[in-house]
Amino acid sequence: MRVQDSLECLSETTQRAILVEQLNRFGVADDQDLSSRLQAPTFMKRVWEQATEIEREVMKKFVIASTRGFFSKRSWEQMIASDQRHMAVGLTRLRRLGIVMTVRKMWSEIGYLMPQEIREQITGYLLPESSRAFVSLSKTLPYYITAGRGIHLDLFGLLLFIRDNQVPVTQRGTVHRRMSLRMSALLSMTDEHCAGLTLPPLDQEEREGLALTIHLDVAMRLGLIQVENKQLSIRTKEVRRWLAQSPPERWKETFDCVMEQYLPHGEWWEAFTAMMRQVPLDQWCSLEEQLLMLKEAGFALPLEADQLILKKWLHLLMGMGWIQLGMEGENRHFWRWISLPHLTAEEGWFIDPAGSITIPPLVPMQAVWEISRFCTLQFDGQLIRGEVQAKEVQNFLASGRSEEQVIELLSLACAHPVPEALIEAIGQWAKTARQIQMEPFFRVRTAHSGFMEEWKDIPDFQPYLSQILSPTDFLIPMSQKEQLVALLREYGYEPQVLAPAFEAATAAESMADGRAPVGWFAVERPWDGYAVENTFPDLLEGIKEVASLPKMWTQHFQSYHPQSLRDLFKRASELKLEVEIQQPGKDKVKGLPTDVRVDMGYWTVTLSGEGGKVRYRLDEIGRVRILVPDYLYEGV
Repeated sequence: MRVQDSLECLSETTQRAILVEQLNRFGVADDQDLSSRLQAPTFMKRVWEQATEIEREVMKKFVIASTRGFFSKRSWEQMIASDQRHMAVGLTRLRRLGIVMTVRKMWSEIGYLMPQEIREQITGYLLPESSRAFVSLSKTLPYYITAGRGIHLDLFGLLLFIRDNQVPVTQRGTVHRRMSLRMSALLSMTDEHCAGLTLPPLDQEEREGLALTIHLDVAMRLGLIQVENKQLSIRTKEVRRWLAQSPPERWKETFDCVMEQYLPHGEWWEAFTAMMRQVPLDQWCSLEEQLLMLKEAGFALPLEADQLILKKWLHLLMGMGWIQLGMEGENRHFWRWISLPHLTAEEGWFIDPAGSITIPPLVPMQAVWEISRFCTLQFDGQLIRGEVQAKEVQNFLASGRSEEQVIELLSLACAHPVPEALIEAIGQWAKTARQIQMEPFFRVRTAHSGFMEEWKDIPDFQPYLSQILSPTDFLIPMSQKEQLVALLREYGYEPQVLAPAFEAATAAESMADGRAPVGWFAVERPWDGYAVENTFPDLLEGIKEVASLPKMWTQHFQSYHPQSLRDLFKRASELKLEVEIQQPGKDKVKGLPTDVRVDMGYWTVTLSGEGGKVRYRLDEIGRVRILVPDYLYEGV
């Protein structure tokens, strides 16, 4: 969960309380809202540097031992069982700062969640310098799987296919095998790239066609496609938004989606991905060295971590055209980011007189999408090749477009003037396309002929009566609809305007575009069903019993009345707090009181300390106090 998503569930009062706490703790007084501040590196750096030791320990737990920053309350308490009271104090302090959020599931199950941006920054404090894993290779190393051309191009081809074809979806939510094979052939990613994906429910998916399943899921989560009337369709507005993005923006949005959905849920995977993001483009890295750096930072890695990261993550990124892998011997693996998906789109395409188009990788995708309406496209590695042909151009013109628009779109990203021979050919195709034309009009129907007879004598109405069908009916161009409706109302009429079918379809599409996108399938995650709880915890939450102890017992090392001494030891035993005692003429001793009882007529206490269990008579104890860390009283 991201910072902004978590804060949406908090009221203004709660957010204000968190801001006040941050001001009191760190003296932060700026105009930033809570979301911006929690994502600001300068603020998080101050929190990390000024936090207490126990607070830093809690932050480390959420980075090193959690599942994507999530702990259920039960798993958290099991992990900190040996130091529960101190860790509870640190957790409460971080919750008051907005560093950790309280989440709750139906039936009152509680959990704790550290938002992603905060985890990423803390991970950076724990990991060694990323440059330690950088290597210089004298040659490109081989690898047994080839990289994909880029998921942006694979998705582009998939969107074109869905736009131009009917793709039915079965009752089980799958694509028919015949159509699935045609769509899979458009992709450069293969099933081998995603064979290692085993997150539920992907572990139940057939391995054949898994690459297409992944692409459909990504496209749906990006909001580019939807299932409507049991068919796949594109969401036009979202597609145009996606195409208009700069390559770095498009890459980041897609990478975040892929990471959220497909990165395994173990403790160390997210830290490895954070380490990857620190690596410059085209810089080779040693995989083995990066895994060693994770171990040094405190992450627990399995013995086969290198093979797991390759099969379950890096192969997927390779299939998406984002990284290149290399192998030296059997155990040395290297990787680097491919720079092409991040470069600014500033190239142009080339057109020969016969209408063949060569489109380099850095041509703006929005321009390619526009010409795809009258140009057949095929992928050739990183290149796209197109053919401007008579049939496609005529179909485009028949939809109400002009030959000038065709030439304008071809010129939009062309590296040179459009060849004259092609312009002449488009003109010839246009003449053929116009032999039969169908144009949209509004039909105006009146209750009786008296209306039109009256309007013929009124100059204001005469421009609209040029295409009379009958004494009660006439046609007007669509461009005149608004003016005629306004004129009729001016003369006291109230026309009934029925929406044409294509406008109804457009409205339906707009409603669909407004819905939040969901995926082709749902990956099961430990935090599913939990929602952020609108709460600001009490400073003494989890330690009220300790904080309510008499200050004399905890802050003064002194003697006590026998009855008070028995009460002190019993209470310390109940709360599992250590005590410090001193017998006259002897050194101080620390231990946990485990047993207070009468033995041979004397009251005694058993202390469990570094030297084992030792029994002391109460009447031989001179001074005593309960050991409570000073930070329990900070801010109380």
